[in-house]
Amino acid sequence: MWGVVALSERRATFVSSVTHELRTPLTTFRMYADMLARGMVTEPGRRQEYLETLRRESERLTHLVENVLSYARLERGRGPQLCEAVTVGNLVERLQPHLAERAVQENMELSVDMADDALPQKLTTDVGVVEQIFSNLVDNAAKYAAEATDRRIHLEAKRVPDGVQFTVRDHGPGFDKSRQARVTRPFSKSAEEASVTAPGVGLGLALCRRLAKQLGGRLEIATHSDGATLQLVLPTNS
Repeated sequence: MWGVVALSERRATFVSSVTHELRTPLTTFRMYADMLARGMVTEPGRRQEYLETLRRESERLTHLVENVLSYARLERGRGPQLCEAVTVGNLVERLQPHLAERAVQENMELSVDMADDALPQKLTTDVGVVEQIFSNLVDNAAKYAAEATDRRIHLEAKRVPDGVQFTVRDHGPGFDKSRQARVTRPFSKSAEEASVTAPGVGLGLALCRRLAKQLGGRLEIATHSDGATLQLVLPTNS
């Protein structure tokens, strides 16, 4: 009974957080679109600035909606489809442009370091789901390391006994130890908490952990002296 009550409370918090996260970009959309449609922004530089803001907010909305829909599919028992064979090298090559662009949007740099023995390793996985996991991890790093002096987000890979370990780490403040057990739980961030930490609804890492499990792997928070470190382990073909 207490579990049901706790889940209900987390879902209510989640709805509140999602509503808060939707309100801000939608307000921006309405205001900027109205000003542009009425011809109130005539200076080319300002127009481009407004259009860039609209593009950025649309990506933020898309990212939020995709996460919510993915979590809803998992709740209904619809997991990823393990249908594509791909090497680690080819996988990273396909994902790197999008991840690098996301980092650049936040004035950061994606630094990729792949161990030579990891590149030829073969995975049979859902590449779209893997991309969603990495997008969330890079987005998380970009948000929480926004004030870091070192602007790099590291993407690394190496072989481990049970597959390939991908690491995404930044040079931000890292995970608060008092919240570390909560950050991979769904519905864990309130609107009030988001206003003083970073935008979001507390769903990204929880979703990543569940998606990783569905892929036969795991997502772990690793101890690191500088910034936050998240490790995704995916099984390789034997």
